[in-house]
Amino acid sequence: MSHNKYSCGFEEFYSKDRNLWKSAIAEFFGSLLLNIFAGAAFAQGEDIIFKAFSSGLGIYIVNVIIGKLSGGHINPAVTVAMLISRRITIARALLYIISQCCGSILGIFMIKYLLDDIYHYNWHSYELNENISALQGLAMEFVLGFSLLLTIFAAYDINTRNMHCVNCLAIGLCVTLGHLTFGRYTGAGMNPANVLSVAAIFGNWNFHWIYWLGPIFGGIMAAVIYIQILEIPLQPAKVIEAADKYRFHVFEREMLKMKSNENCA
Repeated sequence: MSHNKYSCGFEEFYSKDRNLWKSAIAEFFGSLLLNIFAGAAFAQGEDIIFKAFSSGLGIYIVNVIIGKLSGGHINPAVTVAMLISRRITIARALLYIISQCCGSILGIFMIKYLLDDIYHYNWHSYELNENISALQGLAMEFVLGFSLLLTIFAAYDINTRNMHCVNCLAIGLCVTLGHLTFGRYTGAGMNPANVLSVAAIFGNWNFHWIYWLGPIFGGIMAAVIYIQILEIPLQPAKVIEAADKYRFHVFEREMLKMKSNENCA
């Protein structure tokens, strides 16, 4: 469990290593790339499997690129959950969210003018299916945010954080699963910045609040449950006692004797 205290973190703005600014720029470019990938993929058709795997692979690639610098949030719901769990400061959270939203909007804006108008209709995918109520949509987005953040907390647990590429793959697969599961009902927003970018460029604000409240509150719930129940403390390296070392060396000597006797025979 994290024992850090909540911090405003405004001193990070003036840090000599400029880590905060570098991380914010990484979040901006990560969100930009993700929305270029997703926007171009979503414009190609209605195939939910294609959209699911393109989104998951996009998340995987972007996390591999920027994950070690900024943490690879690229999602306001992730950033809020990390703030609630005291893993980042308030200043870093605010700057991350602004960077994510700006990068996402620019990514969709670029794709809009790179592709012909005939491809634009598929981008209005972040909306509820006609048979899905607002409450049902909110619940689905809550589950998506909850499962995504549980995966992220588990992937970057203090005991497994050195397996960077494997962790990124787990997160990408979770996003893929989310799209396969709920994509046909809500568009599987899961990321408020992505939904904001489509709404801002195409003016589709129907039930927009669902795509913010659902993932963010799902992420907060995941943070509480993981920290209070599922998180495993750092496992210290096992210390080999002197008696164990002695027994091990005796065993080695006996094995060498047996091999030498076999060779003589």
